[in-house]
This record gives sequence, C-alpha cells and structure tokens, in this order.
Amino acid sequence: MNLLQPKTIKQPSFLLMYSALQYAPEEIAKPDGSLSLPYLAGALRDESYDVDILDVSVGNKNDKLKDTFFNTTYLSSGLIRCGMSRERIQQEIANYDVIGVSSIFTAQTSMVLELIRTVKEIAPEKLVLTGGVNARNLRNRFFESGADIICLSEAEITIVQIAEALRGLRTLTEVPGIAFIDADGKECINPQGPVIMNLDELPFPAWDLLPLDKYWELSRPHGGQFPEGMHIQYASIQTSRGCPFRCHYCHISKEEEGGIFGATGNLRMKSINRVIREMNYLKDLGVTHLFFEDDSLFAKKKRAYQLFREVRGMGFELADVNGINICHLLKKKNHRLEVDMEFIDNIAEAGFRWLHLPFESGNKRLIEKYSSNKWNIEKTNTEEMIKSCNDAGIHTAGNYIIGYPDETIEEIYTTVLFAKMHIDQGLNHAAIFAMVPFPGTRIYEMCLELGMIDPDFDTDDMKWTKSSLRNTPVSPEALEYMRQMAWLTVNRREFVDYKIGIRVNTPVEG
Repeated sequence: MNLLQPKTIKQPSFLLMYSALQYAPEEIAKPDGSLSLPYLAGALRDESYDVDILDVSVGNKNDKLKDTFFNTTYLSSGLIRCGMSRERIQQEIANYDVIGVSSIFTAQTSMVLELIRTVKEIAPEKLVLTGGVNARNLRNRFFESGADIICLSEAEITIVQIAEALRGLRTLTEVPGIAFIDADGKECINPQGPVIMNLDELPFPAWDLLPLDKYWELSRPHGGQFPEGMHIQYASIQTSRGCPFRCHYCHISKEEEGGIFGATGNLRMKSINRVIREMNYLKDLGVTHLFFEDDSLFAKKKRAYQLFREVRGMGFELADVNGINICHLLKKKNHRLEVDMEFIDNIAEAGFRWLHLPFESGNKRLIEKYSSNKWNIEKTNTEEMIKSCNDAGIHTAGNYIIGYPDETIEEIYTTVLFAKMHIDQGLNHAAIFAMVPFPGTRIYEMCLELGMIDPDFDTDDMKWTKSSLRNTPVSPEALEYMRQMAWLTVNRREFVDYKIGIRVNTPVEG
C-alpha cells in the first residue's frame, strides 16, 4: 500500500488480532487476551467504525478448540505452535480493510511476524498495523515482514486518526506517533502526540469482543493456581497506567518525556467511579474472577483503600500477579517499617485471593542497582507479611530473578535460599525467572553496549526459562540448569506436580 496516497475508504473496517502461540514443551500455553486490543476496539466502536477481535490461538464462535488451541505442530525451532490454520485466517480477514496485530511479548515475535506475512501474502492490499512494546522496539523486523504502520505508543487516539486518514479526512503521514517506510525505503517517525493523562477519557474496553467463552473453557489465565478442569469466568482489568518506579528490566524504564514513545511510563489513574463502572460491566458479562493488570496497583495508597472499600460486596475473586510492590504493603510507625495489616485486611474483604510479591532478588546490591531500590530488604519482615496475607485468606507467590548481567554465583545462591525461606514462611510458590533483556528496556541497551547480547538475537530465545546473555559471571548453560533445579527444589512437591500435570495433560500433536 502507498501510504503517501492510500486508497480512500468510505467507512474502513478493522480486524484486530492476537497471533497464534508458540511455547516450549516444558511450558504451559496460555492465550494472550491482553487489554491492548479491547481498548483499541472500544475507541473505534465509539466512533462508529466496524471492528472485531480475533484471537488466532483459540479462534472465534465458528471454531472448536480442538481445531485451534489444541491444533498443535512442532516448529523447526523445537517450539510448539497452536492456533488457527492459514485457511481459517484467510477466511476471517477477507471482509476487513485494516488488520491490526498486537505484539507485546518478545517470546511470541515469530508468531506475530508469521501472521503479518500470512496476511500480506493472502491480501497484499490490506493495511497492516501493529503496535505494542515489542513491535515498536523491533521495528525493522516488523517492516521487513510486511507491516505498513507501527504505532509507537498508546494508540486509542492514533487508531481513530488512521481511520480518518483512510476516509480522506487527513493524511496517514500526518498521524502523530506512528512509524512507516517512505517511498525511498527509509523509516519515517512522526512525532508523538500528547499522552492521555486523564484515564477516564479512555474508551471502555470492548471485552465483549474477546472470545471469553473460549478463554473460560480453557481457564488458563496468566496467574493464580486453578486445578486443571476447573472453569473460571475471568477477565483482566486495568485501573491505572504507568509506575512510580523505573526498574531496568521493565519497558517503563524507557517511556519518558521527550522519547519517541512518549511519557507513558508516568503514573496515571482512573477515577474510582470509572473503575466501578467497568467492574459492573464485567459482572454483567458473567465475569467472576478479575485479574488486575496495573503496573503499580497500590501506588496511591489512599486511593487503593477507598477503591477496595467500594468493591466489597461485588462478589468478585480478585488477583494481582503483575503490578504490586512490596513497599505498598508496608507502613511507617515509630520510624520503623511494619506490615500494613489494616490494608491487607481491606483488600481481602474486597475479594483478593492472590498476590504475587516481586521480591526480585535476595541481594540488596541488585535491588538497588536494577530494581529502583523499591523495597528495603533489610527492614522488611517478610515472614510477617506472608503470614498476614495467609491469615487474611490471600495466597501469595513470590517472583525472583537470577542471572543479572553482573550477578555472581554466590548472589544467585543467596536468592535461591531467599525463595526457599519464603516457602518455609508460608509462601504458596516461587516463580524463578532468568534475567531476560527485553527490547525497550534499559537493561537491553546496557547488555547491547557491553556485548552481552547480539543485536541480531533470536527472539525465540527470549524466554524466562533461558539465559539470553553471554560473557556473564555465570554461563547461560549453568544458569538455566540452576534456575530449573531451584524451581524444582524450592517449591513444594504438590505445586510442582500440579504444574507438571497441566503440561502432561496438554496435547502437543494435532
């Protein structure tokens, strides 16, 4: 498509897509279902554009899971692909003018690029948009695969302006915050527009366009612990964007004022009334389990108190496996840090049943250097925190990272023992990750500069179970072995058996 002189479309229609999934044999496949596409669909629908969402990993109402999610093939990489066939994708894209593809997770890059190539091979005349933190930081790979436009930031306003451009109301090259290839084959980047600061101005996410029945049949959300065969009616929700911290391994570390991605890392909040309206909407859809996807849900403590007092009695089971910080479960009293039991009781009464605690490391040096020094490892009583959550009926898991660029084997051992101590203190389970320098983070740029990662790295290697770095104090092979052994030995036998049981019960051949 000629972006300088695109074909005028009276009323363009949009199909927003999640790609097929790929996963290693030792992993558990889980549908994407992130909030990016529902927000964009909501923005388009508010302006009366025809829009649908298609999750290639599970299909839509015309598909059965045996033909999509459980339609699996081995890839040459050794990974397993699951999702709709090329023929089904061809049928679904036929009636739309614009195809939008989300790319948030680097480990799924190969599947997203495969989808973009498939669309362009089948229907080269269609405009292909993509966006998400991964796409905007690996733009060359996406353009080479056929993407026409890459959205560089939050795109609720951007996608509507693209629709207006297709109608001839503006030019595509004037739309703020996008990248494209010009007639000379050079990348052009349009300056970023203003970031939405008042999140009440955001459209309601179009949750109803998601294949919720398929997600609920699978019941594999991105967090919590639910026995295989148990069906939960779940959805994700976000009450804020941004974070007060700038951890080196998080994309927010690069989303600052003056950058090409805009100041989306700035902490911004929805009003409590807006959040309650969204929760009531989800309740009407039949949702019973809510997963908060905020980057820092409790960052404004007074607001959090009020919000979760309002949520009492709504009947949801709540979880946050992504965006809480340990410091927000504490309070200062007599110049000391104490566990804020009143706050923990408050969120438990609201329905919280799962919290993942981001301990990150057992080493003060690494928390200070890489994790914004966001919690005081020496002055926090983790045993009291874990016990207080357990007593309130909240299950806790811990997140730990090993393999920082300059981490020694002694420091790795300290973190593993730290995780084991927390299990002994009552933690439900420990998630132990290898440090992955995802594109778009400070640690990625640092590792490139130090020669710890190849600029042409294989995105299939960007997995939390593997070390992507070289020239480190601990070799990648040793780190992967240590991570796996730590996970197996730190966690209780029943949890390990539960996880392995889900893997064994997942078909891997179509």
